[in-house]
Amino acid sequence: MKPNTILHYILSYALLATLLSCESPQRLGIRDGLVQSQRVRAHLKFLSDDALQGRAPGYPGSALAAKYIASQFEEAGLLPASGTNSYFQNVELTGNVCEPTLSVRGNNTFLRLRPGEDFVAWTELDQSFVSLRRKELVFVGYGISSTEFNWFDYSNIDVNGKILLILVNEPISNSNDFFNGDALTYYGRWTYKFEEATKRGAEGVILIHTDELAGYGWNVIQSSRNRELFYIQPDSGALQLQLKAWVNRETAERILAGAGTTLSEIINKANSSSFRAFSLGLTASATIKNVTRKLESANVIGILPGDDPVLKNEYICYTAHYDHLGKIDDTQIFNGAIDNASGTATLIELATAFSESPIPSKRSLLFIATTAEESGLLGSKYYVQNPVVPLRQTVANINLDALNVWRKTRDIVTLGADYSTLAELCETVAREMNMKITTDPNPSQGIFFRSDQLNFFKKGIPAIFLKSGTRLSEESDSLTIRQQWQIYRKQRYHQISDEYDPAWSLAGTAQMGQFALNLGFKISSKPKRPRFKPSKM
Repeated sequence: MKPNTILHYILSYALLATLLSCESPQRLGIRDGLVQSQRVRAHLKFLSDDALQGRAPGYPGSALAAKYIASQFEEAGLLPASGTNSYFQNVELTGNVCEPTLSVRGNNTFLRLRPGEDFVAWTELDQSFVSLRRKELVFVGYGISSTEFNWFDYSNIDVNGKILLILVNEPISNSNDFFNGDALTYYGRWTYKFEEATKRGAEGVILIHTDELAGYGWNVIQSSRNRELFYIQPDSGALQLQLKAWVNRETAERILAGAGTTLSEIINKANSSSFRAFSLGLTASATIKNVTRKLESANVIGILPGDDPVLKNEYICYTAHYDHLGKIDDTQIFNGAIDNASGTATLIELATAFSESPIPSKRSLLFIATTAEESGLLGSKYYVQNPVVPLRQTVANINLDALNVWRKTRDIVTLGADYSTLAELCETVAREMNMKITTDPNPSQGIFFRSDQLNFFKKGIPAIFLKSGTRLSEESDSLTIRQQWQIYRKQRYHQISDEYDPAWSLAGTAQMGQFALNLGFKISSKPKRPRFKPSKM
């Protein structure tokens, strides 16, 4: 061997040894560039194409999306996680197409409500027909029972066998010590309202929608609920609501007029700590014709093994849901380009970027593209109940859902990080990327409780939900990204207009993916796993 060749190998080995001894992602060469926007673009375009029919579970477009993701995981060198040779974890779902009626009756009033306009309603019962006749209608405020916050909306009333009228969100106060200040807790989520009413034996729940309380328009409820809905069959004998429904503001006012009150009056009452639930002097009747089918839709899961002899037995889990709302017909397809082809495309790119990194992760990496998130976080719920690796070996979850498809920002939001020591690692990564961590710009909407990381969090796994910052490099442009998100929420969110736009730079998407990658390396390099901090939810 020539002397200069020997010297070359010595120098190369020394450089590699130096790199391996470093912990910082920046010193490892993990800077802008490993996550490539052009590859994200290719995945995003395909996943949001009309050919995938809106990626609703149980339809050919969803299966095509799952096969595409699995092929990309295989191309990136990920190992199949389900069994010995499959990337698919099949989730058993029930699909319901409901035709509901709903009416309200009082001494001097009778309202027959218009389905899809005045109200949306469904059942998760595996029955072809559900009928509720003249059930007492009870207003239970925000439907919250919490020793944590000393709030008891159900304290004076038995709601067994009744239909409940409930406000979404949570009691309003000017005090930062009230519930969690401006930040919505899980008690404010509509899913909690259904869960609590079910425990108490109610037969149905009607939620009151307003843009202010819900954080989104009535059109979102219509597009999300006027379609086939999916759920996981509960355990045999488990309590279930027969009726789940929403009414819009105008309809709520008409119902309450029959009880001699108004929406503003009952909201004022419900905001008082002295509030007590009361019967409205009305009855509600409902029927639901139900077409039910059984189906399977897959979580797509791949593993990139770590290289540390000890730490490789622990896993950092990345998630993004690939499902969306499907289609009405061939001209009205909910392609969900931002929600969530953007997150799924970035998940695929992260798998590629990690596999291409010259320095491997010490801990193993788990990549999960979940199904049926739009139906109630069902894919991730199924996964944490049936994990492919023990949950005790899963040290963190990083979730990607509806990413910034526009320009880079100087900040990023790490929802949920404050519940664990992930907050400190996020601060370090942001500093290394010349970014800042920004607090949730919309704390009253409870975004942390609305995506897949919630199911990991409920199982005691430190979890974060990465959301877009809004500050650009030019201070004069600081409103641009914020305005883009405002337009998206009003005009695109859960609408057929959430389409891929070739004008998107995707620089912001790649930046968020790079942050997720750098955070993964940071978690991987620390001997101690992230831990929870005590905090109110």
